[in-house]
Amino acid sequence: MKEFSNNNSSLVSILIGVIFGVVGLGLMFIHVIIGFFFVLLGVVLFFSLRYFANDTRVSCHDNGFTVTVINKRKGTSVQEHAWADVTETLYYEKESGGENNSTTCYFQVQTAKGTAFNLHAMKNFDELIDIFNQKTVHIPYVWVKPKGMFKSHQKQNRISS
Repeated sequence: MKEFSNNNSSLVSILIGVIFGVVGLGLMFIHVIIGFFFVLLGVVLFFSLRYFANDTRVSCHDNGFTVTVINKRKGTSVQEHAWADVTETLYYEKESGGENNSTTCYFQVQTAKGTAFNLHAMKNFDELIDIFNQKTVHIPYVWVKPKGMFKSHQKQNRISS
């Protein structure tokens, strides 16, 4: 069994909370009320992001995959899917605006019941896509990563033997 996860709620909430807290403490030397406001905003953002964000884990095994979604507000949901339940896979990218203009890669899996999961790039992301390419032979295409510096996957027709 191989597991893949996006544990965003903890990391993002801590990062945002610390940034606003440090900025607020620094601003307290200039203006106490503005500094206090930033510290308070950091605390509120920390708890709201922890409370509303999802942590998603996909566990792949021989017969299918399990999607576990943990949300502090809604609790934990676990969905079991067979490989044959997959109707479509989708690799896509989103560009963030601004100066950095970074690109985030996503992999989404659809079943007859709807979206099983939609994960952004994380550790072993390419391996997750490879597993779904290998296990969903009933889908007429695969996602292939070109050799070289490219990080994008491209849709390619499955070669039948």
